[in-house]
Amino acid sequence: MASNGDTGGGAATKDAKLTRRPSPIGLAHVVLRSTPEQYQKMVWFYKELLNGEIVLEEKTFAFLRYDYEHHRVGILMTPNTQPRKGDVAGLEHVSFTFATLTDMARIYQHLKDRGVKPYWAVNHGMTSSMYYRDPERNKVEIQIENFDTPEEADAFVRGPLFTANPVGTDIDPPSWAERILSKMKPNGEEGLSEEEMRDIKARKEIGPRHEIPAIALAA
Repeated sequence: MASNGDTGGGAATKDAKLTRRPSPIGLAHVVLRSTPEQYQKMVWFYKELLNGEIVLEEKTFAFLRYDYEHHRVGILMTPNTQPRKGDVAGLEHVSFTFATLTDMARIYQHLKDRGVKPYWAVNHGMTSSMYYRDPERNKVEIQIENFDTPEEADAFVRGPLFTANPVGTDIDPPSWAERILSKMKPNGEEGLSEEEMRDIKARKEIGPRHEIPAIALAA
């Protein structure tokens, strides 16, 4: 019971604050399980994909990073783990963003030179993306943001073009990368003009598309 002029508003305000739950400040890391047969290949794949550093590698687990975090990707090997088979419920894919078109094209070319190619490449509108499978057939996306600000990307996602085609327009990785890398500076930095970057990032509109292609859905 409120007293001394307290109407209970303080308690109500406190309760209201508690209902406004906090959100995380970031996604810390992803840990993937591996079979013994694929463990070393998994470590290699993510090291190459991310141009990453192996922070720790033990017989049964490894930590990799590409920035300040102690690890962004973990690979865990257990003796009884079975290979992935068929369609299973769970994580669909993990995505990593690159800073520039040239950075992403360089990673694409680096992987291609080592026999690793994307199974699908598409301009979603807000991102241009390439999808890979790691040695355990987990799906991994690399992407570049197509808009300069989150507000522009959000407006696109909420707009009529994305409503009509939320899947995207397929792109041809070799020609996409060749156009970008042909302008790369000698030191490996972005060599495209602002106009060229806008043109490459702009989605070519093909009308309505709502079905994800079978190649992207295959287990």
